[in-house]
Amino acid sequence: REQNLEDSLREYVAHKWINPHLPKYLYYDEYYQLPAEVVINDVQQSNPPKNDLRTAKALFELAEINSEDLLNHNEYERCKAELESTGNLITSTLRKYWKTNANLRIQFDIDRHPHNRPTLKIRLHNEKYWMTLPFDSRSRGFRWFFSFLVWFSKIQEEQDKNYILLLDEPGLNLHASAQDDLLQFFEDLAGSHQLIYTTHSPFMVHSSMLHRVRTVLETDNGTQISDSVKEKDPDTLFPLQAALGYTLAQNLFITANNLLIEGSSDLVYLQVLSSILEGTNRTALREDITLVPVGGLDKVATFISLLRGQELNIVCLLDTFTDQKGKARVDKLVKQNIILKKNVRFFDEFADNGGGKADVEDLFNKDEYLKLFNQSFDKYPNINLKDLDASEKRIVQQIQKHLGEPFNHYRPANELAKKGVEAGCFSDETLNRFEKMFEEINKLFPSNN
Repeated sequence: REQNLEDSLREYVAHKWINPHLPKYLYYDEYYQLPAEVVINDVQQSNPPKNDLRTAKALFELAEINSEDLLNHNEYERCKAELESTGNLITSTLRKYWKTNANLRIQFDIDRHPHNRPTLKIRLHNEKYWMTLPFDSRSRGFRWFFSFLVWFSKIQEEQDKNYILLLDEPGLNLHASAQDDLLQFFEDLAGSHQLIYTTHSPFMVHSSMLHRVRTVLETDNGTQISDSVKEKDPDTLFPLQAALGYTLAQNLFITANNLLIEGSSDLVYLQVLSSILEGTNRTALREDITLVPVGGLDKVATFISLLRGQELNIVCLLDTFTDQKGKARVDKLVKQNIILKKNVRFFDEFADNGGGKADVEDLFNKDEYLKLFNQSFDKYPNINLKDLDASEKRIVQQIQKHLGEPFNHYRPANELAKKGVEAGCFSDETLNRFEKMFEEINKLFPSNN
């Protein structure tokens, strides 16, 4: 008897106090899209045979509509009002999270089919163009997102249920910015439910919340789940690395005014010489202009195209093009009015080396640059001006021709940065060239007054 009483007490405690607080797991590995038309009779089944009808059934439950009522002429107006209310609810949610197009409104209508097969039709009204199109005319990504919102809007309404949501690869059909919108929906959804999802997409990783991430790695000893910081497998880490890279790229351009230059050595030279000129009350590069090294002349056109969509002011300051393909791409952007011709400038405009071609190094007097070069490299004997071929006008090309091999252009720039130089280290000719260049570049950006 004592044993039975103890078992009964345990059963009572479990049933009364523990079970109601245990979470329910909902696992989704397929996300069925709503059809543009739903035969109402088919939704009446408790377990519709077609997967897309299950999403339609969720829509009916969200609207609190009994499909039998839709077939009843006397209930038509009430059901129509419920559908419109649900359409407004989903439209509001859609506009909050689907930033690609904020002009869409969901519309539901009932077509009373003559053969006793009434149909619910889903259409999208574009408020910008004042026209409607069937739901299935939209992109696969949009239809997936809408159907996903229907499913989980229904779940959010079940406030008394404690769900742990398990999602496998959500957002596969969405482009990068839409995946970012989906992440925001997840953040709000997580306010009422715990959420765990798997992904291979870097756009589905919050780079500012990497403490949430766990990596999953298949090994000979089974599946290992670990903290992302400890993981060493390059394939497993790739989405995290790509997410960080994407975030860095998005935050690289921190001002409205961006001066695109070729590489890190250009960055150092311009920063140091601008600082020297500013220290002597001469014209320097404006403080509101950000120097953006693009990693090579071949990438200039790509950066221009990417930044144009962010409504930023862009000017290029470049070495003379030696790759005609790169030059042709930039020329094409000028013809397409993606960047103004006057905003693409070259160092040869400010150098007086007499060759019609120049790199940033040609703004220095040759003996000054040679001094930097000689201090930067121990493996080469010191080079004098008389050692160089005067027929080649660019100093970098002269040195490489003398050495018989290329050299690291960043080393002299790094030497300049380490020296803590001041105006007295350079001739007036060098300072005048840089000052004239900064004056011209500053004029190309909107006034900061």
